[in-house]
Amino acid sequence: MRTQKITLAFLSALVLIALACNISVSAPTQPSGQVNLSEALTLAVQTINAATQQAQSGIPTNTVPPPATAPTVTVSSDTNCRTGPSVYYDFVMLFQPGFSAEVIGKYTSSNYWIIKYPGGGGNTCWLWGQYATVVGDTSGLPEMVPPPLPPTPTPEPTAPNPPKGVNYSCNSVNNSHKVGNFWIISYHWTVKITWKDNSNNEEGFSVYKNGSLLANVGPNTTSYKDEFDVGLIISGTTWTYGVASYNSYGSSVIKEVSFSTCP
Repeated sequence: MRTQKITLAFLSALVLIALACNISVSAPTQPSGQVNLSEALTLAVQTINAATQQAQSGIPTNTVPPPATAPTVTVSSDTNCRTGPSVYYDFVMLFQPGFSAEVIGKYTSSNYWIIKYPGGGGNTCWLWGQYATVVGDTSGLPEMVPPPLPPTPTPEPTAPNPPKGVNYSCNSVNNSHKVGNFWIISYHWTVKITWKDNSNNEEGFSVYKNGSLLANVGPNTTSYKDEFDVGLIISGTTWTYGVASYNSYGSSVIKEVSFSTCP
């Protein structure tokens, strides 16, 4: 009812103004710049109808649409956020379920989102999208270019790894013979020591026998043969062979094998 009263009052005022503009009209033609009554009434009615419909619908006039909000991301599982889109980039933070961050870019080919990470003061990192859920319009996000990979650090030189699987085989030849009424006990043993090369930076291998250096052999070598004569063997006697790898930075620990008889 109030809207109708306002409309009628507004319409009456417009009619009076239009009539006043035409009171002095005496010529059959309309002077330049003079208001036509029919056109004024039509315009007034259209304006009032539009205003009435807005008032009845509750839509405010001159409404400015709210600013678009940036998309945000959460994750369903702990996800590393790095300086670039792969595990070869430096670690920045662990993005956990319950965190939320603004998304500012994307790298679609590898399924990464570039985010302003929590507590980073506006700094960014690259979040793998495997466990990510992004809310909001991402169509306008820029496709980002990965930064250069960080330089691969040169490892400090070290001594080589020790060999693995040190083992032996032994062959015995009986050379015993009688001299007069006495027997000279003599056996010729051939002992072969084998091992597995377990390093890629050795300069050679050292072979030891009963704690003393027996020989040095070149890199990538995996066996050594030792031949010697044995006389009467006392019970409890053992032979111990060991192998260690070495280079200019040091030697590995010695890996050993022991035995007391030779078939």
